[in-house]
Amino acid sequence: MAGIAIGSSQSITRTILATLTPVSKMTEFFGFYSFTGKFSSIFGPIIYGYISYFTGSQRWAILSVILFFVIGAIILQSVDMEKGIKTAKSFWKILKKNLYYVF
Repeated sequence: MAGIAIGSSQSITRTILATLTPVSKMTEFFGFYSFTGKFSSIFGPIIYGYISYFTGSQRWAILSVILFFVIGAIILQSVDMEKGIKTAKSFWKILKKNLYYVF
């Protein structure tokens, strides 16, 4: 069950990132996305182990993981998809106009 949910959430985050990213900045945004994935794969288990060790119970560590998911869901509620898509498209139009004058 968890694998299905995690796999689909990873897929949708890449789609949303590609939709909200200006074409000229795509590699930078996906590089940052990759970096944050590696960062969380290192510090997530460290935080889990730290909480488990000092509380003596893995239940508290699981609650900390749930807390991270809740915080992430709250942050994602502030994302305005329509505004992001318009901003990404307008950035590309401005960039194309400015590149025309450079070359």
